[in-house]
Amino acid sequence: MTSPDTQAQQYRQYLLDPRWKAVRAQIIVRDAHRCKSCGSTQSLQVHHRQYHAFRITGVWKKPWEYEAQLLVTLCETCHMTGHSRYQIPVFSI
Repeated sequence: MTSPDTQAQQYRQYLLDPRWKAVRAQIIVRDAHRCKSCGSTQSLQVHHRQYHAFRITGVWKKPWEYEAQLLVTLCETCHMTGHSRYQIPVFSI
């Protein structure tokens, strides 16, 4: 089992992957280049509404493997506020 620091580092690497960048761009276009919470057009990020881990292996899905309806465009402020107020659900699949 990997440490939380190692997992966080690996996740940051995934966010540099061209597959994630392509999905991220699609979601931002879908959401009309606006934060779905406040309407801002600045510092846009794509948020996962939930995370999935494979029951047998414990391996988490890669960021680009999620269905579009589980992703939403948020500005950096709304994204950080959301993470501080709410826990993102994790489901075993």
